[in-house]
Amino acid sequence: MSGININGIKDLKRQLEKLEKGTDKIIEDCAKELAEKLLREAKQRTPRDTGYLKNHWQTTGVIKQGLTYTIMVINQTEYAMYVEFGHRTRNGRGWVPGRFMLKISADDI
Repeated sequence: MSGININGIKDLKRQLEKLEKGTDKIIEDCAKELAEKLLREAKQRTPRDTGYLKNHWQTTGVIKQGLTYTIMVINQTEYAMYVEFGHRTRNGRGWVPGRFMLKISADDI
């Protein structure tokens, strides 16, 4: 009985490693596409007085931690959270309801 030929196994291992690297790229591309879609939806739902709030939506880069890929869709305008979630009026007697621009968009997607 002769030895076992493991050349095929080595080739398979190389191919699987190549596939794994390609998988990261595919997942990152999908994450970017979803984030861009969420960004567009949130912008469409953003009320426009001056356009300042609408023009300040942005995404972060892809962050990979273990098997988790994360992209954040954010609006760093100082009053964005008040428009998103609602707020009291200046005299404190009334309530302006939130628009939930990001929440509704994320739920839809």
